Amino acid sequence: MLSEDEITRWRTIAPSLVTLDFHDKAVVYRQGDRLASLFWLLKGIVKLSHITEGGIQLTTDVMGPGGVFGSTLAAHISEHTATSLGEIHVAKVTHEDLDSLVGESPEFAAFLCAELEAWQKRTERKLITILTNTVETRLIQTLRELALVFGTPCPHGYALEIPLTQQDIADLVYASRPAVTKAMNALRRRGVLDYRRELICVNHIALESAA
Repeated sequence: MLSEDEITRWRTIAPSLVTLDFHDKAVVYRQGDRLASLFWLLKGIVKLSHITEGGIQLTTDVMGPGGVFGSTLAAHISEHTATSLGEIHVAKVTHEDLDSLVGESPEFAAFLCAELEAWQKRTERKLITILTNTVETRLIQTLRELALVFGTPCPHGYALEIPLTQQDIADLVYASRPAVTKAMNALRRRGVLDYRRELICVNHIALESAA
């Protein structure tokens, strides 16, 4: 679905469709930018973050390959910043061509609907989790979801390497950093995870057991 051959076929319908490469920690677009395009991730990881009126930056989502971000609406002002975590490869199409692509390519329409529905369900799960579960339970569930994005074994003796800070995780869990640090320390003692300054290593088998 997301192969270069498919992109080439879609480009015959949508001439504005291009693929772009970004280096680590590059900003794809910023909060407050007027978005004229929809993006989807072909390779790598993208972090979405929002800066509050008080100047606090909150990580709101992390996306892996296939993830859709940007806007499907014309003249939309972004409420978040999209930043690469490592090198990324993305596709981009303007709003004008997006309408044609959805109308003329059933495959693309199905892909877009599936990704938007997945995002909606993920958002609903987060809301339910926030309202009904403890910080540790929310942390475990968040790490399980991230495992689907960062599914690469790491060299530190753990099964998963997540290039996020504890503050990023705290934002995703919707809890204070001290509360999340306390929960992470408890999981660390149980052998579920280990962490360094900007890297969290998770024992996926132990995580499933904890869940």
